[in-house]
Amino acid sequence: MAVTFRQLQHFLVLSQELHFGRAAQRLNISQPPLSASLKQLEETLGFQLMDRSNRSVRLTAAGAVFSEHAARILGQLDAARALAEQQAKGAAGTLTVSFVPSMLFRNLPHALRKFEESYPSTGLDLHEMNTTRQIEALQQGEADVGFIHAVPLPPELVSHRIETERLVCCVPRRHRLAGRSRISISEMAGEKVLVFAREFAAHYHDRIVALLRAADVEPYTPYRVQHWFTVVALIAQGMGISLVPYSLSRSSMADVTYIEIEEAHAEHEVHMIWNKDLSSELTGVFTRFVQLHGLERVPSA
Repeated sequence: MAVTFRQLQHFLVLSQELHFGRAAQRLNISQPPLSASLKQLEETLGFQLMDRSNRSVRLTAAGAVFSEHAARILGQLDAARALAEQQAKGAAGTLTVSFVPSMLFRNLPHALRKFEESYPSTGLDLHEMNTTRQIEALQQGEADVGFIHAVPLPPELVSHRIETERLVCCVPRRHRLAGRSRISISEMAGEKVLVFAREFAAHYHDRIVALLRAADVEPYTPYRVQHWFTVVALIAQGMGISLVPYSLSRSSMADVTYIEIEEAHAEHEVHMIWNKDLSSELTGVFTRFVQLHGLERVPSA
């Protein structure tokens, strides 16, 4: 039996998520067909692609190699289809994409560049905005697609989960906790714990404050800062510590250290959103591109 493109797609998404439930949700199928697809693919290939147990799913060495090549094959197929479709339908124009600043460290620039390479007749108009402002822009038709920290949305906006991201503790490099690899949130007690001002992203702010207060840690509120970058810059100068998104650890900010958090619920989601009532053909092309590839492993065209 030959390997099918559907099996490759199922396996690729599963290799990215390493979780049957999330992969099935992303593929819009139930878990049993996904499990059956993986089993059939392994039987056809004659070797195991994944080790799975009740608690975890991970790629085998062979699975990691196969995943890389599957991504390349599907990317080439999708690019060929997209370019042919663009030629046939004339998909062109300008797409306004908004994003929270931390998306710069979640591989968004690479994904945008690959989209432009796949659709050379389109242009991207990029706008940095906080989550609240993005929702307003999408409602008013000022933006086509946004990348936000997950919050409750008005009914006309739809979303696609990009990733579930861990929160980590950011401390100055010479802080008492800096040598630790993992801590509980309660160990941040007694410190000046910085959080961006609530007015800039109320739901996200409340989520982090709730995590802190559940561990009897009180946030320090006199500093009215807007961006995570400002929070980290203050920490680098020894002016406090904070719970920050893991993606910030990929930045080149010096004089800070990032520490894993023990609490399983210390995480948040990042979503792509768009307005279903104002969606254009180009919006659909872009959102399908991101839904297929995600941001972490966008293949070359």
